This record gives sequence, structure tokens and C-alpha cells, in this order.
Amino acid sequence: MDSTGGTSLDHQGLEVIPPEECWQLLADAPVGRVAFNEAGEPTVLPVNHAVVGHRVVFRTLRGSLLHEALMAEPVAFQVDSFDPIERTGWSVLVRGVADLAEDPQQLEDLELHPWADSVEREDWVQIRAEEISGRRIVPSRS
Repeated sequence: MDSTGGTSLDHQGLEVIPPEECWQLLADAPVGRVAFNEAGEPTVLPVNHAVVGHRVVFRTLRGSLLHEALMAEPVAFQVDSFDPIERTGWSVLVRGVADLAEDPQQLEDLELHPWADSVEREDWVQIRAEEISGRRIVPSRS
């Protein structure tokens, strides 16, 4: 909030979502997109995920493209929601580094299973957030 008690807006007139609300929106979203560099090309893949502290976690298959491309590399993770009728929505972006989760046994309690479950994904990847930001479309007042 700004000094007048109002909402903070960015230079495009979008509401700036406070970090803790960003984390809650991220935790409530069932699917997000992880963006990474694969052989010099940008790649974006959907994953179902969970939030543990200030980490995004998801499962992957050892030896897969996603598994190999993410290890100790900078990544971005994004979730969003949009209501086309009301013309409202929000977007949250996390930037950080991905690596194997340090506590996979504790993560098993999350019961997070990939939707595409034809192959067991035994490894947990974590994205340690270095930055989180969010924006919300402010409904027009007309």
C-alpha cells in the first residue's frame, strides 16, 4: 500500500501484489510453468507443484530433459489466473535456481503426483526463490 492507504500500482497501472500474497497465490494454483534454457533455446513446460517455505517443488523423472536442464541453473516459474468476463486477473513470477530437493522424504507427505502419471517421477526438484513478484489487473472503473 502507498502512504495514502491505497494500492501500489506499477508504471502500467497494474496493482503490485505484496510478496506474501504472491506466495499464497502460488500455493493455491494447481499448475505452473517452469521456464529454462535448453541447449541455448528458451523452453517452458507446465508442472503441478507445491510451495514449501519459499521454495517451489515438483516431481520429475531422472534423466529427463527437465531434470537435466534444471540442475543448478537459473529458472523462472510462473502462475496466473484470468477472468475473461470480468477482465481481471493476476500473474506471479518467481526467479531462482533449481536443483534436487534436499529433503525428498519430507516432501512425500505432500502427496503431489504428476498428472501425466504413465511414468513414475522419483526425483523432487526445488526452485529456491531469489525474487518473487506479482501483478494484478485492476478492474476498470468505467
